[in-house]
Amino acid sequence: MTVPDSEKHQAWQDRYRNGYFLAPMVRVGTLPMRLLSLHYGADLVWTCEIIDKSIANCLRTVNDQTGVISYSKDGREIFTTHKDEKSRVVFQMGSASPDTALEAARTIENDVAGIDLNCGCPMKFSVQGGMGAALMEDPDRLCAILEALVQNVSVPVTCKIRVFDDEEKTIELARRIAATGISALTVHCRTRYMRPREKAMWHRLNRIVDELSPLPVILNGDICHFDDVQKARESTGATSVMTARGAIANPSIFRKESVSVLEATVEFVKTAMRASNSYANTKYTVLLMYTDTKAPEYKVLQASKCYEA
Repeated sequence: MTVPDSEKHQAWQDRYRNGYFLAPMVRVGTLPMRLLSLHYGADLVWTCEIIDKSIANCLRTVNDQTGVISYSKDGREIFTTHKDEKSRVVFQMGSASPDTALEAARTIENDVAGIDLNCGCPMKFSVQGGMGAALMEDPDRLCAILEALVQNVSVPVTCKIRVFDDEEKTIELARRIAATGISALTVHCRTRYMRPREKAMWHRLNRIVDELSPLPVILNGDICHFDDVQKARESTGATSVMTARGAIANPSIFRKESVSVLEATVEFVKTAMRASNSYANTKYTVLLMYTDTKAPEYKVLQASKCYEA
């Protein structure tokens, strides 16, 4: 058991204060997006959710030429990282089991700065497996997973949730989660059933911040421009904020003077090539970034099949 002493726990909490973070994103929060976000000023970056059973007992290899660290199983690459992000990357895990979560965490804890339990994903595959947003309806299991991680891993443990329609139910869950000893809580200010086009309910965060103080509380939802960071902090009291769609639109959102989308896209592709990222994933991300779907270059990109095309 590696329960942190109070001084270490305070230092861990401080990592999550006054920050601007890259949120976890399915298929987009891969190594090149994380490295580019750090280059443009992100303080911490979250990986996309990776299921505990997938990462547990993976084979770890290092590419001496690129520095890329790969975790693979049965010949399939599950997760890649790099020493350049080691002190600032948070591994987000999907889990429904304390034992499997701990097994997965121990597999990768020496290559990451923190481990985050996903308790907010509303996607069918996650919820049906008892993971993601399903954990919010099973607080005993949720807290058992967090306690297993907090008490047994050597890096900070955090958690990401959504809000319930019922504010009191949300507050009660937040209190229980905080009592497990986590280092920070991220709140996506939408319910499980709300879609991204629906306005995030920032006002629901104020009371959570007050109830959990001094635990860092991170706001997620509708951080689409650099100026939104200060607005969110001032209106909610959030310790830090994270962005997802804002970073897809332009990864340089983390700096006050952003670069053009074209420049950011070019840098993304260069970063992806240096990291030996799969072309399919790179293409998928770039097509999301490049919103002018009628432009000739978009059509060329859409038809391309490799980095040289």
